[in-house]
Amino acid sequence: MYDKHLDSFIVIAESGSFSSAADKLFISRTALIQQINLLEKELGFQLFNRHNKGVCLTPSGEYFYQEAKKVIHISNTVLMRCKELEERSRETIRIGTLPNFTAELLPQICRKFTEQYPNINLQFIEYPLERYFKNFLNNNFDITTEYMCGYMFEDHGYSFVKLMEDKHCCGMSPRHPLARKERITVHDLHGQKIMMYARGITRADDRLRDYIGAVAPDVQIIDIRHYGSSLPLKCELDNLILIYYSMYWKSFPSLATLPMDMTMDFPIDIGLGYRVDSNNAVKQFIGLAKSMYPFNK
Repeated sequence: MYDKHLDSFIVIAESGSFSSAADKLFISRTALIQQINLLEKELGFQLFNRHNKGVCLTPSGEYFYQEAKKVIHISNTVLMRCKELEERSRETIRIGTLPNFTAELLPQICRKFTEQYPNINLQFIEYPLERYFKNFLNNNFDITTEYMCGYMFEDHGYSFVKLMEDKHCCGMSPRHPLARKERITVHDLHGQKIMMYARGITRADDRLRDYIGAVAPDVQIIDIRHYGSSLPLKCELDNLILIYYSMYWKSFPSLATLPMDMTMDFPIDIGLGYRVDSNNAVKQFIGLAKSMYPFNK
């Protein structure tokens, strides 16, 4: 919106020499002098008095310097405001993300969505796992990241699109006697203390809990409501086993994580949660996700 030679002019005025200004602007001294000569020619008056020790502003140059700074400030302010208004005029989809969790499918969906709908903005908001659903229920974001299908999505106000399936795994201290096994069977769990999702969060966990209780009734199950960062420490100090989803293994690098035997294979539906009354932009995003992955074909 303004002649960019003004930027060079101001740097020279504040540096007191062409050489010093050229170093700051990362251009040659000759090129900088040519810029100012051209600017002075266009203006019709001299901006600088040249002398052996550098340059100083002429009276006209001093006045021009003060006004040029105002012009640049106003120009930058106007541009920033216009960009803010443009951004606000675009529809925005708020996607809730989780710390220390790498989504597998969401990046591809987002990339294709922005190609097809460049005027819809995607905003990513991170929440800790223990407060994730609460923020979703409070309408602080529109779409969940790749998350399990819990009972809450059976509520008429919410919906869920399945993208993939996940499996349960067992995490424990590397010093735990079972850590040397290749996989964990239900018989390995006899007499153990395990942590897993409390009843009523997901059907897959409830089915696994019932199976373990029926086959290995001496297992002590400790309820958890989220995969908090303190769980590895509890595993280490109390010799506990954490039953969790394999998609979260990167969140617990200190644990020895083992797959579970196929007899304990209760698939976990993983996908995107959203509100039934979502706006058109969210529905377009969900529609694209459905078209990209086989569980919805």
